Amino acid sequence: MTDQQILTRTDRLIIRRFTTSDLSDFLAYQADPVVRRFIPGEPMSQRQAASYLAVQAALDEHAVNAWHAYAVEHAGEQRVIGDVGIWLAEEPPRTGDVGFQFHPGFHGQGYAREAMHAFLPHVFETMDVETVTATCDTPNTASWGLMKRLGMRMVRQSPEQTQFALTHQEFDGATGR
Repeated sequence: MTDQQILTRTDRLIIRRFTTSDLSDFLAYQADPVVRRFIPGEPMSQRQAASYLAVQAALDEHAVNAWHAYAVEHAGEQRVIGDVGIWLAEEPPRTGDVGFQFHPGFHGQGYAREAMHAFLPHVFETMDVETVTATCDTPNTASWGLMKRLGMRMVRQSPEQTQFALTHQEFDGATGR
């Protein structure tokens, strides 16, 4: 892995570009029923996942109207345990919708919060996003809790979905940056 592939590191995690060699790790969580519970659509086949990872590995980081996914690698285990990502919108002011998914064996241990907290400065500063949103199914209370711990505020709620938002300025104020 080259330093160009790495976005950021924490004590436990490396957030980086996907590579095609991440296929087995990616397949191990993205099709899991626990992970899919609140994600629309069907899990990717091996062929679809291989194509998806190849696209993500080569995607221009500033491409608009595109989903940008990044591998979250457990530094100690040297394997991908989840991913974080953002849909970059085209219209100014630049907004993005963030998301995440993690292997169930790593739920409830703070990895998603740690990964998103490390990922958001990259989104705001390098990808030049002013506001991020995140939407989850209203019954997905684990995602709700994470969004609140990240400092996001609820902006819309229906019985089906809840949306949160966070500006660059709010994030900097909450983190003391």
